[in-house]
Amino acid sequence: MLEMLLTLFLVSSIILISVPHIPEYRHSSTEDELKNLSYLYQGAQMNALAKNQSFTVFMNYDKQTVEVRNRERHLVSHYSLTACRLEDYGLKQFTYRNNGDTSAFGTVYLSCDKDSVKFIFQILKGRFRIES
Repeated sequence: MLEMLLTLFLVSSIILISVPHIPEYRHSSTEDELKNLSYLYQGAQMNALAKNQSFTVFMNYDKQTVEVRNRERHLVSHYSLTACRLEDYGLKQFTYRNNGDTSAFGTVYLSCDKDSVKFIFQILKGRFRIES
């Protein structure tokens, strides 16, 4: 009985010490937004490879959305930006071909809080990197 109380005391103490240090989740944070955009681009590329058809990614600067459409121009997926803002210059659209390559290369510019973030797409490789 004493051992059980001692164990309960230790576990309670550890929980009380660690709970204040758990980071607070911030809804619509810049980091989450960049991850979501990254997943959207990767998802479009994986769809192109899996379905063996091309998918076009559009950056809509007026609505602040990124849209993925298939060959028939039907909307496959889209993401509305909340924490960041698409800048009017840079890459406006590109296509993931059925082999996963991109039809264009360039940069998608975002302004997140006071930072400038760039999604840089490599020539024909279908790969991108994020710079801030």
